[in-house]
Amino acid sequence: MRLVTVAVGVLLLGSLLGVAYLGVGDGGAELSEEWVSDTERNVRANHHSVAVADGRVYAPVSAESRSTGCALVALDASDGSTDWSYGVAAANCTIHAVADPTVADYDADETNEVLAATTENELAAFVPETGEKEFAKELTKYGYTKPLVADLAPAEGRELIVADSGGVVFVVDSAGETVWSHDLDAFVWAQPAVADFDADGDPELVVAGDDGNVTLFDADGAVEWQRNVGGSITWGTTGDIDNDAARETVVATSRGDVVALDGSGSEEWRLNVGRFAAVEAVADTDDDGRQELYVTARDGALRRVDAATGEVVWATDLTAESVQMMPPPVVGDVDGDGDPELVVAGNDGTVSVVSPEGEVRATYSRDVPVFARPTLADLDGDGDDEALVMYADGRVVALDYDE
Repeated sequence: MRLVTVAVGVLLLGSLLGVAYLGVGDGGAELSEEWVSDTERNVRANHHSVAVADGRVYAPVSAESRSTGCALVALDASDGSTDWSYGVAAANCTIHAVADPTVADYDADETNEVLAATTENELAAFVPETGEKEFAKELTKYGYTKPLVADLAPAEGRELIVADSGGVVFVVDSAGETVWSHDLDAFVWAQPAVADFDADGDPELVVAGDDGNVTLFDADGAVEWQRNVGGSITWGTTGDIDNDAARETVVATSRGDVVALDGSGSEEWRLNVGRFAAVEAVADTDDDGRQELYVTARDGALRRVDAATGEVVWATDLTAESVQMMPPPVVGDVDGDGDPELVVAGNDGTVSVVSPEGEVRATYSRDVPVFARPTLADLDGDGDDEALVMYADGRVVALDYDE
């Protein structure tokens, strides 16, 4: 299929903003700016996605090394203005200064907190209204992935779960006490997950490292299995891809392998799509009772894959530019019709809305790279999702799709 990108106007957003274009597809659909945050930094190195909750967008912003620009910034979801900013100490300011945040009630006080790992080598919790730090857990190194809040351990209540970049997995109670930890001795790029993977009725934790190992821990921290898929694992996702009782893990490697493992760690299928494969979205997007997996790679193509078999159903080229990588797509309802669409951010600065059949319906572009997947949320309560995209210069762009 061909790339559909039609520039219909240049938005004069200022020299720091980069040139932006509205995009339309063959049917006249439009992907346009709702707002652009004033969080620009003199770098092109932001790699982490925003979180959205309770009327705010929480943006992890990196900046120039050893500057005062690294921060977790809370933005008003209605207009992108800054509500508060927690600054990472200049001595710790660098790329990945704040990892992907999550918003959850980790301490059962009936109030959500904002949780993120930082290059201050800690996992911190912040009060959403003020940005006050109310909790911090020391890590061995900075964290890259989003922390989890889940009922994993047998003890009462939920735990905080984080894997730092040194490969140490921490399971922590709400008081900050370590329930258990395990050193994988590998950088953890891919997002860990908690689920009942082996269908035994109890939750497990899966973590994948850059050494190629996928490890499944039981609730007490014992290793149930570990499998090496070959190549550095950079992205991962989970889902019941074959409609059995277990939950599968799908990982993508820098050399291009996409590998599906069942609940016992056995390989179900393997597909190579070229360098820097990326995965996240697993869903039944066409309501046929079968799960689809959507895959990107350095070649700029989006692929729909039959999640049960690993067969490529179609591929759509989203960019003709030479790019470093392509973040994985996400799935949501951006037009409010009750059916899902794909939103794909490109390393070339584009953001595209794509149908489950592979039609590119609209594309927006800024002259700034993107390294992180979009976040979808209904910011204005109108029944459809907006796309929140963290650009490499630190600005967050809120995009609305309109047919």
